[in-house]
Amino acid sequence: MCGGGGSSAPTEQKVTQITIPPELMPYAKKTLGTAEDLAYNQPYQTYGGQRLAGLNPLQQQGISNTAALGPTSQIGQASGIAGLVGQQAGQMGSSYQPMQYQPTNVSYMGTQAPQLQQYQMGGPQQVGAERFGTQAMQDYMSPYMSGVVEQQKRGAMQDYARQMPGLQAQGIRAGGRGGTREALLQAEAQRNLQGQLQGIEATGRQQAFQQAGQQFGADRAAQMQAAMANQQAGLTSEQANLQALLGTQQLGANQSLQSQQLNQAAQLQAQQQALGQNQAAQQAVEQSRQFGAGLGMQGLQQQLAAAGTLGQLGQTQFNQQQMASQAQQQSGAQMQQLEQQRLQMSYEDFLNRQRYPYQQLGFMSDLIRGTPTGGGVQSLYGAQTSPLGAVAGLGGLYMANKGG
Repeated sequence: MCGGGGSSAPTEQKVTQITIPPELMPYAKKTLGTAEDLAYNQPYQTYGGQRLAGLNPLQQQGISNTAALGPTSQIGQASGIAGLVGQQAGQMGSSYQPMQYQPTNVSYMGTQAPQLQQYQMGGPQQVGAERFGTQAMQDYMSPYMSGVVEQQKRGAMQDYARQMPGLQAQGIRAGGRGGTREALLQAEAQRNLQGQLQGIEATGRQQAFQQAGQQFGADRAAQMQAAMANQQAGLTSEQANLQALLGTQQLGANQSLQSQQLNQAAQLQAQQQALGQNQAAQQAVEQSRQFGAGLGMQGLQQQLAAAGTLGQLGQTQFNQQQMASQAQQQSGAQMQQLEQQRLQMSYEDFLNRQRYPYQQLGFMSDLIRGTPTGGGVQSLYGAQTSPLGAVAGLGGLYMANKGG
């Protein structure tokens, strides 16, 4: 061989021809026929089963509970009570005005002593005390008693409602739900609830009665003190007038002017004493008013404490509901995972059924190709990586033998 610019040494080629023994040729033809049927006549089969596990009822319930989470009713009640207490406290602070003492005007220069014979010693002024009755109790009873008692009753009923699941569980452990044991437990719980409610009502009314009695006693004591002071002032004035009359009668006409002066001094002294007693009575009334205002503030403080307790209960209930929703979703996720594994196994079983003819075809091809061939060269072939590759190799051998 010649080339334009140079020459190259001849290369040696070695051709190895592999043939299929005649006794295996029918099997090779059958295998190729089966491969042709699988390749052209078998339609593509779509998996009709479910492959993705959906949300189970437990997950849906947990998601719904989470979506429905919101501020509990106790929070709203606590906010309402706190707002009402703040409004009432503001009204009490703006409406309370201390009493102004109005002194009695006494004219020391304009006092004219009348004739001594006109003053007579009279009897003492009658002093009476009012009895503490139903109307007085209602007038002095705290206006916040009913609200505090009702709030305590609601707390007791909430505690009773929280105990009911435990009573039902005890009834079930004792022999079945709805039996005599459960009925006895519920009846006992109801009796306890009624006793607790009656105790709250009785205690609240007793405390209100005692406080009203104390307030009534303080008020009446102040009034009695003022009345007795007025009575003493009247007696003093009468005694002074009587002494002036006796002195005038003893001294006679010459001492008339002196008697008038003494009478005037007695009047001034009586007016001064009455003025002092009046101021003392007003101070006692003012102390009574301050005591009543203090009771009102104590009631507001108790309502604020109850509002804080309601807020804490509402937060606890919200946390429990949130934890229950999370537990439902976690349990539902485990169930969903198990369902997904089951669906995956079903899908793999479907794929294995689809691969089975091709695996059998590859196994047959491996047997044919792994058998020693006739001719000058003997070759032992291992299994192909896939059934289709094995069949392709077997087809090449078959065409080579057919052509030879």
